[in-house]
Amino acid sequence: MPNRTLIEQLNSTWLSQQLGDITANDTAWVFLQEPAFIGFGVVTKNDTYFPPKVNPDWTLTSDLRLFGEKGEWHVWRDWDGKHYARLWTLKEMTDAITEHHFLWGTEKKDIDNGPWTKLTEDRGTEIWLPLAKKLKDTDIPLRLRLKQIVTYDPITHIAGITDAALIGLTKSDKSLLQPPADMSAGS
Repeated sequence: MPNRTLIEQLNSTWLSQQLGDITANDTAWVFLQEPAFIGFGVVTKNDTYFPPKVNPDWTLTSDLRLFGEKGEWHVWRDWDGKHYARLWTLKEMTDAITEHHFLWGTEKKDIDNGPWTKLTEDRGTEIWLPLAKKLKDTDIPLRLRLKQIVTYDPITHIAGITDAALIGLTKSDKSLLQPPADMSAGS
């Protein structure tokens, strides 16, 4: 199991510096949970992009997952108020179960002149994604591709799921969605 690492300052710069660990591309997905926002963004070598009017308070981030085709950085805020992280690479996930979990959103609403789409449901749930030009109505509901990490305890002789890594975002047919390479307006 990967070691946890103390993150001295969680911010866009830290995320950009970790890209090489989780992707061979210039962009990766980030899933952020903090008091004012829960949703997806895109991390590039130079910046992090979130939906309009979303400015994360990095000090209050409770959970963050930066992921790509090579693995996942998981960052969490612990009881001591500090941020810790662990990195799982696909090479390390030898004993793992791949699963696809449904993501909220059965209707899509594109935002004018920008890359953002809002997925909504009639119960009020909504989630933002930067996929306005790529996503069709037949592609939803989207799915999260996970690796459930299985470890074996030699003392108790019990195997179980001890961690999970987010490794992709897929369309309804389970084909992988890549984060947009260009996050400028109208892309």
